[in-house]
Amino acid sequence: MTERHEAYLYHVTFNAMHNLDINDPRKMHAHTFRVGMYVVDRKRDHPVFQNIEKGIRNYFDRYQGIRLNELPTFRDIVPTLENIGDIFYHELKPLFAENGMQLLSLEIGDSPISVYCIGERLLLGDISSMTQEGAVEGYCQRVRSRYEKVLAGENK
Repeated sequence: MTERHEAYLYHVTFNAMHNLDINDPRKMHAHTFRVGMYVVDRKRDHPVFQNIEKGIRNYFDRYQGIRLNELPTFRDIVPTLENIGDIFYHELKPLFAENGMQLLSLEIGDSPISVYCIGERLLLGDISSMTQEGAVEGYCQRVRSRYEKVLAGENK
């Protein structure tokens, strides 16, 4: 019998701009960033979803429609997908902990095929147990489909 694991997955999208060459602001470009946060309930009862959802909205509202390079956090750090993901992960961990949850991993993408993951446990569809090429392709197609829906304006 396989071991059962349960987690909640929160998704957030926001539009922001950044440039990877901090010395040339003319190279600024925009993305619709999609963030997924995998969490577990540490209390073994039902978490208070309203509190955590409000906290998540408040956290990401400050990034909506801005140029990331202008934030104090990114004045000396280039806002690459990896740096943004690392900062979000470390800043969101306490928010979830305050609500009795543990942030296991965070994924952030700026395109349907580019996703960065960070966490204590990376939850990638249990890809390590996928040995058949068809299973891996099926998993990749589900991920592509999810991001295509976001780009098409679905799943808001």
